[in-house]
Amino acid sequence: MKTKLLICDDEKNEVKRIENIVSEYAKQRMELQIKVQSFSNPFEMLDYIETYGVPDIALLDIYMPGILGIEIARKILERSQDDTDIIFLTTSVDFAVEAFSLHVSDYLSKPFTRERLTAALDRVIEKRRKRRYVPVLCGKEIYRVEAHDILYAESRNHGVEMHLKSGSIIKTRMPLFKLMELLKDVDGFTLVGVSYIVNFIYVQRLHPSMLEIINGDKVPIPRRLRSTLQQQYFDFYTKEAVK
Repeated sequence: MKTKLLICDDEKNEVKRIENIVSEYAKQRMELQIKVQSFSNPFEMLDYIETYGVPDIALLDIYMPGILGIEIARKILERSQDDTDIIFLTTSVDFAVEAFSLHVSDYLSKPFTRERLTAALDRVIEKRRKRRYVPVLCGKEIYRVEAHDILYAESRNHGVEMHLKSGSIIKTRMPLFKLMELLKDVDGFTLVGVSYIVNFIYVQRLHPSMLEIINGDKVPIPRRLRSTLQQQYFDFYTKEAVK
């Protein structure tokens, strides 16, 4: 398991302190093969990503000259299809709400302790270990999509549109039944007729004739499946409640 980790903070002394903490952490978790790259210029970091690809984990300051860490995180997540874990390191909580709307992994206020940062890294590593990814062919590229980032998928225009919790949509020529085969061992996913796969985790409300997703989208339920789907929904949340 190789882990690419990028650090970006415009204060060089702070970069060095963070780098020392992460390097010590990497020595203690050698099985992760953490490769650390640090930047004090956010635009140099973006150039690096353009050349070498997105990181697995990014530690970002928020207030930096010329661009906010929030905007950097948004650019990274767009490129990584939400596969990068972001930890913000900042002197202010002004952007906390906006940060968590991006589904970042943590938000540490400076000055933070070594223990606080390593605990955040532990949580991120454990979350990544538990992830289940599905390979999705988009044109000539293959994306790794985390299963639990998928709200629902819809078959349309001779392909499938996967709606992610970030708000982005991935389009693929993969048939819906093939995607369901990749998701069959992941709790919460179910076929709804011949046109939809839905992740029950993100169903906000079950109406008699449709499922309402947390982003406001609505998935119609065929009449013949309504009682079966209601039972599946009930069984899923009963199981979740006793975990």
